[in-house]
Amino acid sequence: MAALPMFLFACSDDNSSFATTAPESEKPEEQQPPLDSIPENEKEVKLTRDFSDVWSGSGTAEDPFLVTNEQQLASIEFYVSDSAMTFRGMYFKQTADIALTKAWKPIGIFGKNAYGYGNRSFSGSYDGSSKTISGLTISDTASYSGLFGLTRGARISNVVLKGAKMSVGTNAGVLAGKMDSTIVENCVLEDIEISGKDRVGGLVGEASNVSVANVAVSGIVKGENSVGGVVGRLQDGSFDNVVNKADVTGKSTVGGVAGAFATTTKNEGAAENVGFVRDLLNYGNVTGTSNVAGVIASLSSTKADHVGNYGAVTADEGAMSNVAGVFAETSNNSVVNEVFNAGKVSVKKAMATGGVFGSLKNSTAKNVFNQGELAGQASNLGGLAGIIDGQSNVESSYNAGTIPNENYAGTVAGSGKSTITLTNVFYDSTVGEGCQVFGGDAPFGIAIPTGVTTADMKAATFVATLNGAGSVWTIDPTKFNGYPSFSWIK
Repeated sequence: MAALPMFLFACSDDNSSFATTAPESEKPEEQQPPLDSIPENEKEVKLTRDFSDVWSGSGTAEDPFLVTNEQQLASIEFYVSDSAMTFRGMYFKQTADIALTKAWKPIGIFGKNAYGYGNRSFSGSYDGSSKTISGLTISDTASYSGLFGLTRGARISNVVLKGAKMSVGTNAGVLAGKMDSTIVENCVLEDIEISGKDRVGGLVGEASNVSVANVAVSGIVKGENSVGGVVGRLQDGSFDNVVNKADVTGKSTVGGVAGAFATTTKNEGAAENVGFVRDLLNYGNVTGTSNVAGVIASLSSTKADHVGNYGAVTADEGAMSNVAGVFAETSNNSVVNEVFNAGKVSVKKAMATGGVFGSLKNSTAKNVFNQGELAGQASNLGGLAGIIDGQSNVESSYNAGTIPNENYAGTVAGSGKSTITLTNVFYDSTVGEGCQVFGGDAPFGIAIPTGVTTADMKAATFVATLNGAGSVWTIDPTKFNGYPSFSWIK
C-alpha cells in the first residue's frame, strides 16, 4: 500500500482538563469523579482527506473502513497517536485474521507524544468481526499499554486477541490501557500473558464510565496494586456476562475479575448503564498479599447479581487485609444477590476472611452460599463473612464450607455488630465442629443462625425455607454435591 502521508500538527487534541498523573489512591471512590461524557470544551479539528489509499470504505456505519492486515491496523495508531484524528463518529471493521509481526505501538496516548501534544484518544468504533489478532507484543516500561492505549467515547466490539504477551508499566490491559466513556462488548482474550505494575487487567487496566459485556479472558495476569483478570480498576461502569479463566497474581486489591469496582455517580435513571455487575464468573486462581478476592476485591456502592467463584484464593500476608472467595470488601450500600463461592480460600494472616465476604459493611446480601473450604488463620474468620459490620443485612443464605476447628473461627461469621440483621441464615452443622456461629461473642439482640444437618440441607423443605415467597433456590444432584444452588448456574 502507499506510504502513510505526513500530517500537519498545527491543531492538537490536547485536553488540559483530563488529568495526566495517576491518582495516589488505588480505590476508585477516592479519586476525583471521572468524566462521564466527552467534555464540550474538547475540540477536535476534523481533517478532511481521502483515506482510500489506506483503507477501503468511507468510514460510515454502512460503509466502514476495512482492516485486513497488520499495516492497516497500524495505520489507525499512526493517525490517532501522531495527528489530531480521533475518528469520532467513524467506523472500522476487521475482515480477516491478522498476525502481528512487529512490536506493537498502542492506538492512542495518555500523556505526550513525540511532538509534545497530549491525550491522543481513539473515539471511533472498531468491530473485530470475531476475526483473530495474534502476536501482539509489547515489552517496555511504558504505561497506558494495550492494543489501544487510550479510548474515549469509543465502541470496541467482537475483538479476538490470542497469545498476546505484554511486559509493561502501569495502566495496562491487553485490549486497552485506559478507557473512558467506552463500550466494550463481545470480546475474547485467549492465552494472554500480561505483567505490569499498578492498575493491570487482562482486558483493561483502568476504566471509568465503561460498560463491559459478553467478555471472556484466559491466560496469566500479573501486577502489583489494583489487579484483575478482566479490569484492574473500574469506576462508574458495568459488567454484564463476564468470565475470567486467567490466573491472577498481585500484591494489594487483587481480584479474579476486577481489583476494584466503585460507583460514585448517583444516576437513578441509568441503572442499566452504570453501577451494576451481573453474571460474573471466575475460574482462575487468585494470589495476593492484602485485599484479595475470587471475583472483585473492593466493591463499593454497587449492585451485584449472579456472581460466582470457582478459583482458589490465596493471601500470603497482610495483617490488616480482607480476603474472600467473592468480595474482599463490600461497602457503601452495595446490594448483592444470588452470589456463591466454591473455591478454597487460604490465608496466613489477615484481619477478615470469609467464604463469600471478607468485610461486609453497610450493605445488603441476599441469597448467598459458600461451599469453599477456608484454611489458615485470621483475626476474624467465618464461613460466609469475616466481618459483618454497620447497617448490614444478610438474608436467605447458608454456609457449607469447612472452617478451621478453632475458637477464632465462626461457622457463619468471624464477628458481627449489634446493628446487623440476619434472616433465614443457616450453616451445615458438620462444618467447624466445636466452633461458635460467630468466632467471637455473638452480636447482642440478633437472631443467631441455625445449624442444619447435611441431609436436611439437601431436602426440598430446606429449599422451600430459603426461597420463602421467591423461587431462586433449587437443587440439582449433579451440582454442588446436591446442596441448594441457583438455576442459572451451568
